[in-house]
Amino acid sequence: MVLVTIIVYMVILLGIGYWSNKKITGMTDFLLAGRRLGLLLTAGALAATHFGGGMVMGGGEYGFIHGLSGAWYGISCGVGLIFLAFLTAGEFRRLSLYTVPDYLEQRYGSKSVRALGALLSLIALTGILAAQVLSARGALSILGFTGNTGAVIATIIFIVYTALGGLWAATLTDFIQVIIAGVGVIIAGSLVLGDAGGFQGLQQMIQKSHETFDPKYFSLFGMAGKSIVWLLVPTVMYTLIGQDFYQRLFAAKNEITAKKACLVGGIFLIIISFFPAIIGIGAKAYFPELTDGSLAVPNMVKEIFPIGVGAVVLAALLAAIMSTADSLLTAGTSHFVKDFWVEIIHPGKEFDEKQMLRLSRISTLILGVIALIIALSVPMIIDALIYSYTMYTAGVFIPVIGGIVWKRATKEGALSALIVGALVAIVGILAKLNIAGIPVEAYSAVGSLVLFIVVSLCTKAPGKLQ
Repeated sequence: MVLVTIIVYMVILLGIGYWSNKKITGMTDFLLAGRRLGLLLTAGALAATHFGGGMVMGGGEYGFIHGLSGAWYGISCGVGLIFLAFLTAGEFRRLSLYTVPDYLEQRYGSKSVRALGALLSLIALTGILAAQVLSARGALSILGFTGNTGAVIATIIFIVYTALGGLWAATLTDFIQVIIAGVGVIIAGSLVLGDAGGFQGLQQMIQKSHETFDPKYFSLFGMAGKSIVWLLVPTVMYTLIGQDFYQRLFAAKNEITAKKACLVGGIFLIIISFFPAIIGIGAKAYFPELTDGSLAVPNMVKEIFPIGVGAVVLAALLAAIMSTADSLLTAGTSHFVKDFWVEIIHPGKEFDEKQMLRLSRISTLILGVIALIIALSVPMIIDALIYSYTMYTAGVFIPVIGGIVWKRATKEGALSALIVGALVAIVGILAKLNIAGIPVEAYSAVGSLVLFIVVSLCTKAPGKLQ
């Protein structure tokens, strides 16, 4: 039953990609779904970008280790989208751009700022995409797919439907996948609570089976306040500048839709974040001998949930993984096509829509295959690539947000801030600096901000952003 459910689900995804292909006529359709997304589709796409394998599996692991406060990773994702709604969503949608580096060049008049921002983002997106491939392998291993078979199958599916239908296919599948993932974790979390007799029953089970028990385990603020803050900060920072989020905003039909979609998506993520944590708490109660939190969700699926619920939860896990994967894939494609090919390699050259559509599809295929090869052949590179996620956040955050709130900022200030922020981040990572538990993105951004202000004040003021 579980295998049949997964097969049917994947066939549906391919069918959506095939159907969406008929609506794609050019680059704008492929990369931005024709800028016609309504409230629900935009909100679903935004939520799906965060609601990946990390939020389900990682949320379960956090719940296993930290209890109810393990929900704070998912809550942080939701808070990030709410901040996005009030700070930049409307402004960026008004500009009708394609990428975040589009904004950087338009704001500062610098190809160098565009190129560096796009490069860091593209490398990071590729690394995170490769991590999703490994997550898919882990999820399908529950079905008995050994070796790399599961990863290859899942990757081929999301590459094909994304290459066929672009962001339109990704958006439609994301909407379905968010519903499946949301319903799946709600059913699983509710089953855990119902079977154990609520939180009180879970608490009694854990107290009986564990020699030491922290009463704060069932508190939302059981995790140290400092840990919560430093979980929030980098997550919110990336959400405010991530290409995978802004691509969805650029695809919304107008500014109001973009803002409302961020709010709806953020609220959804905050609510849903508690259920993976509850599943993790359930694993703590049912498997007192378990010490590896990463196995919390798989153990519950294989050993505790009825087969029907197990099928739904596994489908939910795959849905979460693939919805994030297609978000990363379309975002990476937009960097390659718009930022590098059109604006840097061939500036000023005219391309017809069929040429750009063909290039977009080829780029999607290549990027997906590269992520698969990295994941299966040299997985240790993934950590290095994901460091670029930190470098991108540390370097690009100040130029983007500073460019919106401070009109005096200059291209020299932006370039200096980007380079210094990224360099400080990589030094912090390599040296394993631990400054009062503060994440490297935070103190890198402080250094980036100082240079941004000083260099901007020392250089000629820019023209007004149109």
